[in-house]
Amino acid sequence: MKARYLSILFLLFLSFSAFAQKYIVSVEEIKVNSVDGTVPVLPYRAKVQYSDGSSEFRQLRWINSSREVEKLMAHPSFYPAGTNYTIRGFVIGDNHTEDGYPIQAEVRVVSAPASGDMKIVAEPLPLKDVTIKGDNRLSSNRDIAIKQILSWDVKQQLYNYRDTYGLSTDGYPKSDGWDSPQTKLKGHGTGHYMSALAFAYSSCSDDSLKAEVLERVEFLLNGLRECQERTFVYDDQLGRYREARDYAPEDQLREMKGSWEDFDRYKQDYAHYGYGYLNAIPAAHCALIEMYRPYNNTDWVWAPYYSVHKQLAGLIDIAVNIDDKELADKAFIIAKDMGLWVWNRLYYRTFVQQEGSREARRSRPGNRYEMWNMYIAGEVGGMEESLSRLSEMASNPDEKSKLLEAARYFDSPAFFDPLSVNIDDIRTRHANQHIPMITGALRSYRSDADPYYFQLASNFWQLIQGRYRYAAGGVGNGEMFREPYSQIANMASYNPNINETCCAYNLAKLTKELNCYNPDDAAYMDYYERVLYNQIVGSLHPHKYMTTYQYAVGLNASKPWGNRTPQSSCCGGTGSENHVKYQEAAYFVSDDTMWIGLYLPTTARWADKGVVVEQDCRWPAEYVRITISEGRARFAIKLRVPYWATKGFDVKLNGKSVSSSYQPGTYVEIPSRRWSKRDVVEVTMPFGVHLDFGPDKMQTESGAMWAASFMYGPLVMGTEGIDSWQQAQMKLGSNLDEVQLCAATTEEGTDGNLYSLKVEGRTFYPDYWLDRHATRYFGVELLSQTNPDFAASEYSADSEARRRLEELMQIARMRISDVDQWAPHGFARMQAVYDNVASADFSVVDCALLEADLSKALNSMRPSHLAEPEDLEELKRLLLLAPAQLARAREYAEMVISYVTDGSGTLDMIKRAEEGLR
Repeated sequence: MKARYLSILFLLFLSFSAFAQKYIVSVEEIKVNSVDGTVPVLPYRAKVQYSDGSSEFRQLRWINSSREVEKLMAHPSFYPAGTNYTIRGFVIGDNHTEDGYPIQAEVRVVSAPASGDMKIVAEPLPLKDVTIKGDNRLSSNRDIAIKQILSWDVKQQLYNYRDTYGLSTDGYPKSDGWDSPQTKLKGHGTGHYMSALAFAYSSCSDDSLKAEVLERVEFLLNGLRECQERTFVYDDQLGRYREARDYAPEDQLREMKGSWEDFDRYKQDYAHYGYGYLNAIPAAHCALIEMYRPYNNTDWVWAPYYSVHKQLAGLIDIAVNIDDKELADKAFIIAKDMGLWVWNRLYYRTFVQQEGSREARRSRPGNRYEMWNMYIAGEVGGMEESLSRLSEMASNPDEKSKLLEAARYFDSPAFFDPLSVNIDDIRTRHANQHIPMITGALRSYRSDADPYYFQLASNFWQLIQGRYRYAAGGVGNGEMFREPYSQIANMASYNPNINETCCAYNLAKLTKELNCYNPDDAAYMDYYERVLYNQIVGSLHPHKYMTTYQYAVGLNASKPWGNRTPQSSCCGGTGSENHVKYQEAAYFVSDDTMWIGLYLPTTARWADKGVVVEQDCRWPAEYVRITISEGRARFAIKLRVPYWATKGFDVKLNGKSVSSSYQPGTYVEIPSRRWSKRDVVEVTMPFGVHLDFGPDKMQTESGAMWAASFMYGPLVMGTEGIDSWQQAQMKLGSNLDEVQLCAATTEEGTDGNLYSLKVEGRTFYPDYWLDRHATRYFGVELLSQTNPDFAASEYSADSEARRRLEELMQIARMRISDVDQWAPHGFARMQAVYDNVASADFSVVDCALLEADLSKALNSMRPSHLAEPEDLEELKRLLLLAPAQLARAREYAEMVISYVTDGSGTLDMIKRAEEGLR
């Protein structure tokens, strides 16, 4: 009775206080120039002004997101140069209409780019020159990670290599996870292990631990070089060393198979791999991609160039971060020789043909247009990035040219070309297969300065921010990008663990690289802060080393801990790197300026200036004290004003504010001056609360509701003990006065400086700190007034609802026409909903419900290559009945169930697991 009485009082309070609620009175004017033949790049957020005089950034949704509309807009004759037109959109999370607060962008079509080619403006300080200090969650995670990295058996990392190159494996333990005897992705974990060693070395201040790292690096490099040298075979008939182009001539390639028996046979042929080949799987698998062999762990391949990339990246990270010149040089030579093998193979044996049917494009081996557009089998990781970096490092002009050329061979025209004109070709693609390709394109831009590469990378990043990201910064559902603006449908209708952690890792890397070109654009570090502080920091268990594959996002979600080694999975690999490099993007510098983009307790050495900069603060920080502890130098400092810092932000230099006002989402500059130990910069940025809305509404029994995460400053907040979406619904005033902000705890260490807030009797904690049975998104019904000047007649809820439903019906019709592309269970669900909608005589209310049903069905579909959760029933039954003595078979079955649940794994893996348990 008491609870009911309080609830009634609360509702009365809301009704009486309605007049006090704020509402949008204006949105900043949006005008963009768009080059003819491209889709306009529209902002994903805008500053809104409220009736109470306050303002903040709000997320936007634009109505031109269907593929067919974008293709029309990108056609040069549709909007020629000189044309002016408008695109409609909405501020999401607002109640002026069913879809939000209506806005529009004024687009002017121009015949030439509005700005010149982008140049590198600033670079991050080297990782070794920035150290996290203090006793906090960041330093604790780092120390847990370093201890674990040093516990891994370096000999185990060499087992697959020695096995592939005919060397004795006595004393070398077999590997596990995705480097195990049952998988064909061997070597990927070893590459991540090398990167983790390199980053741990740079982040560690303990000389004895650094010595241990060097011992492992030396042992590993010597072992890898020993394997690689077995390919240095001189052929008297050729009159030269055997090269990559000589391996598997076309007539032989056409007949090559991919079974495990073939795999074992190919391992005996290392003398023919070609000079420099280094991989934990035989060269046959790189060749099989040229015959367009699919992802199938039993009969064909997994992703051979993916593992090649991990090794190249690991070797490059050693060469860059290890200050032992002999070891650094050896790592570079090993990587360079493999990079030149790649050039040799692709230069002589591959080509690009875009025209014609798929059958015509595959009529001869080696069409890279098809190779890199294959699902998972064509996953190449960041090959373009690593080869570009090798090109930058090479001193020999011929080698430099070949390595850059090899990098460009990993262009994917099927993916890149649409993005270069801002057509969203992200939808329905495998997420982590494609994010690193974009980073590679951007890295190659450093050397060739082709605007094509910069433009497609910039467009991709903008589309991610507006159409695909979740509050914590992650993307994806079951390893896949889904339809744009469908995050809430994905979050509410699927396994609550979504957002592959590899995607967060790679998006952070891409963001850091883009920031080099425009470090004054605070949007980059706003996002980097979001994904670092929430998903990346939160992806490591705080007390024992375990990392996440998918992340906990949905209702009552527990973090799926696992990944105790770098080879456990792809996210075990990126997870081994994530937690020893938190500081890598905190400081960017040019010749005369330092940008401080992240407020972290750090010591930063700027070698070129001879100064050491200290940030003294807790983490996460509302107050930072910045000083110079060593040296004197003249330079400017730019400090980020976070997008969320809407109240109370201030920067003081030696006790005096440097400005009377600050604009969130920008940098404030302290002009160039000669800095000394006497100078003190203080940054104050009180954490306030705001809502991060999803772009699509949550369908509930009482109707459609906006869904949002509570943000406390930069932190996504969640709460435990919610079992249903009905319990996750809230009624709040637009001022969020019902949210009680709690000061951080005073403790230090892993759980120290812990923020919390309270809403409707529930206590919320930061996402990074939460572990089990927590919910981060809530259905939010905001009590707010409508702007009396708002012209409702300009907007038709009926037409918008019908337009959205028709867009989804178009997508469904396309999928029905290509039934073979989709796995059967998800396709059947989609077909059933489509038939229901097609035969419906619906009202506007029905539109919303039908839209939700169809969106849910579309977003639960998987490509035909993948197994579905429904395919696991027999395997789960066998696992339940399997005796304990089948330990290895049980372990493999559990791994397969995990893969399929997460959105990876194929039917052949399930079949093999079932056979092992029978």
